[in-house]
Amino acid sequence: NCLIARVIETGTYIGTTTEYFGKFGIPVVTAEINPDHASYARRRLEKWKNIDLRVCESVRMLQELICEPIDRDVPTLFYLDAHWEDYLPLREEMELAFDNFSKAVLVIDDFSVPDDQGYKFDDYGPGKRLDLEYLMLTNLPAITIYFPSTPSHEESGARVGCVIVTANPTIATILDQIPLLRRWNL
Repeated sequence: NCLIARVIETGTYIGTTTEYFGKFGIPVVTAEINPDHASYARRRLEKWKNIDLRVCESVRMLQELICEPIDRDVPTLFYLDAHWEDYLPLREEMELAFDNFSKAVLVIDDFSVPDDQGYKFDDYGPGKRLDLEYLMLTNLPAITIYFPSTPSHEESGARVGCVIVTANPTIATILDQIPLLRRWNL
């Protein structure tokens, strides 16, 4: 059994997802670059003592976190959503996560689901399309990739795609057992 022991989120925005993570009672570290969004999120999240909101760029937050005295060998969920138009730190975020956290699980929001065009995703032009090619051109270890098993036409809400990635074989075995996910074979 492998329980997530920490959440690291990039792109707090107004704290909706952060608040959801806070309800699990585990440490949550989140970064928001926009001071106005961070101010709103801070007020929203003030009741959650397990949430550490940092007003800074996501890569800087990860670099600082790596230098702090925390256990980087516990299962850690990275929710990566700090991308917007010209600001795309995703490659650096992924590399820092996998290079420094042995049991990292990455959830990348706004990602293309290759065999289901009903899921929306971010495409900011050449080299900035959040898809498998972008992932493969990043300096990552051997990874296991998962996509939602639910077809987009059965989803409710915004129908935004995502990808789940790990380099840890034990965590991959656990993810293989989750019915809402399906392993992607390259």
